[in-house]
Amino acid sequence: MTVTALVGRLTGVGRMTDALRKGRRQLASDDEILEAAFESFAATHYDAMSVRRLNAALGLSHETVRQRFGSKYELYCAAVDHGVARFYELLLEERSALGAANDELVELRLMARAFIGASMRLPQLASLVNHEAGVAGGRLDYLFSTGFAPGLAIFADLLERLIAREVIYPVTVRDLFFIIDAGMSPFIQPGLSAAFDAAAGPLDATTHVERFLDFVVRGLIRPAARVAPAVAAD
Repeated sequence: MTVTALVGRLTGVGRMTDALRKGRRQLASDDEILEAAFESFAATHYDAMSVRRLNAALGLSHETVRQRFGSKYELYCAAVDHGVARFYELLLEERSALGAANDELVELRLMARAFIGASMRLPQLASLVNHEAGVAGGRLDYLFSTGFAPGLAIFADLLERLIAREVIYPVTVRDLFFIIDAGMSPFIQPGLSAAFDAAAGPLDATTHVERFLDFVVRGLIRPAARVAPAVAAD
């Protein structure tokens, strides 16, 4: 599946959001409520997020969000749908801006670059993932199936083809995800990153990302592989 096809499937109304909207007369903007809920769940853990405070912050009666979206868990799922749709729209924007690839290895690098760029533009999603990632459960299952699985399928297809051609060493999509996640650490932990300024100088985001991807791609390539340079085509 291409990124464009994936965005077309995921953007607009998510599967939980769609089910909850049916037959409901709108009292306020769904997107406004979902954006505020997404921000709230990202800012604090699920258990600490207050739907009552969310209603108050939006100037709504204390039952409005529940009447619109159902239980707190149903609101969480709808907010995840909303945030994931935004992420994949950003991923498409980032990938489109990088130009065409002349080789599958190039495409892998550009997709990784787009993933990092989209993640930097929507740090709330990373925060939401970090809240849930430590313990298995229903919320993590929903987040993974809705947010992770569709995008990972794109990377998995690329990896399988490159491994089959013996261009890269065998690597799983889980390996690649956590490698890329490590490269985003300076943006997810800006305070810790800034502590390195005295020794490493101020962080330049573009330079960091490009150096990191150079390191990753070179580590993946089999020595005997003959591949096109890992740059975008003109």
